[in-house]
Amino acid sequence: MVLDLLRSRMHNYPLRKLKHLVSHMHTRHKQQLQWNNALKQRVKTQLHQCIENLLSPKNERPKNVHPVEADIRKWSKDFLEVPNAKLNGLPPCPYARKAWADDKVVFSINTGLDGLMEEVRKFNDHDYEIVVWAEEDLPDMEYLDGYCDGINELASVAGIDLHLMVFHPDYDATEAGLDFLVDDGVTDDSLSYCMVFVQLLSKLDDAALYLEKSNYYEHFPDDVYEALVLDRRRLRNGNGQS
Repeated sequence: MVLDLLRSRMHNYPLRKLKHLVSHMHTRHKQQLQWNNALKQRVKTQLHQCIENLLSPKNERPKNVHPVEADIRKWSKDFLEVPNAKLNGLPPCPYARKAWADDKVVFSINTGLDGLMEEVRKFNDHDYEIVVWAEEDLPDMEYLDGYCDGINELASVAGIDLHLMVFHPDYDATEAGLDFLVDDGVTDDSLSYCMVFVQLLSKLDDAALYLEKSNYYEHFPDDVYEALVLDRRRLRNGNGQS
């Protein structure tokens, strides 16, 4: 019954309008196929990208990087990880490359001294090896040095395995007798930010003990060697004599 009624109506439907209807339906069908194919291709591309990101090493995954972080990473690659003749052929930071490769470095940028204290508070709750605290709103160098020295002393007395190391653009490495680091670009007074590295004191001292045997500190002035190595060892020993 329904089929007969449909045939009857189609028989009475003007041929020109029928052709137009068929053409319109064909066009819509073609557009739908094209849209479906485009959608499938977009989904396929996104899926492939997602899989590649999951399979790639963490340090190679695309991410939004703060300009300060990008600058520090470049500084590490171009200078800290490059062998230096005055350091017995070792890089200024012999362990930097591995720390990056193992994804053991995290950043705290422009968080102020409150942010630095927060990183100190939660440091032992994570498995990373170093926090790089960087601040573009430069505090006074002597104030920052004193602030971090105070934290280091308190940590030593409390038996907390932690150490803060300051890098400030106002530090005169040439005057300190570290001109061989300035010449190689390890220190840079043109920086627009300061840094504090938060690390385990025990690891720093263990590394220093190893480097001492390789004459790494041969060209360091005595007062710099004492501040970098012997003072840290004293702190590790609970403020006892090194």
